[in-house]
Amino acid sequence: MGAGASAPHKHSYNANSGVGIIVGKATGKLLHLGVRNKFCSACSQGIPQDRHHCYKNWSASSSEMETDIILEGFLQAERVHGVRYTTMIGDGDSSVYPSLIRNVPGLGHCIQKLECANHSCKCCRGALEKLMLENPAYKGTGGLTEQMRRRLVSSARCAIKMRSKEVDRKVAVRQLKKDLLNGPNHCFGNHEHCSPDFCSTAKDRLPSTSTITSASTHSIEPNPIDGGSRESSWDECTGAGKLER
Repeated sequence: MGAGASAPHKHSYNANSGVGIIVGKATGKLLHLGVRNKFCSACSQGIPQDRHHCYKNWSASSSEMETDIILEGFLQAERVHGVRYTTMIGDGDSSVYPSLIRNVPGLGHCIQKLECANHSCKCCRGALEKLMLENPAYKGTGGLTEQMRRRLVSSARCAIKMRSKEVDRKVAVRQLKKDLLNGPNHCFGNHEHCSPDFCSTAKDRLPSTSTITSASTHSIEPNPIDGGSRESSWDECTGAGKLER
């Protein structure tokens, strides 16, 4: 992951400094840290370089800082840690992954990328904010209120977390697509296409479990999100019943 001063998410990319880190998924430990600086305060004051330690080490675009740092970490992994990184979790619109494929010798083309759920949800919230600003009629009670925007993003996050537990990845992708497209319907009160895995209204439409004599895919199972039943997992995530009217 990377960050830069004066370079907030989806805004200007003119940071004078940037930092990037690589964290191991299994251990949560820091594996690599890099810093890129386009500015040195001592140099700006005219202090000769032989009289201070200059931290300026970058002259290219600010947007390329993260890519350069992460590539550096991948190139040093075997020498420093005795391992090779084969999978990365990153932003959906990041330029890091193409750089790794091109520049990591030997195994670059074998590196797999997993999309970051946090970034995906952040993009979802950003798109909702933009939609509201461009369409003033959507504002107000019953529309894209702040509470509704939070519920829509929460429904997406809930679906991602639930479907990540699916063993069959093809089924997971198909169900996740359906859940994400149906999320707005659920949040605005239309439960016609809701999955009983998430929605209590859809669950109530199922036959009573006492009348089912064989195993059913709709029987109440442990909820992988909170350890309870699946009856109201999506409702709990999105705060059903608390929507502004």
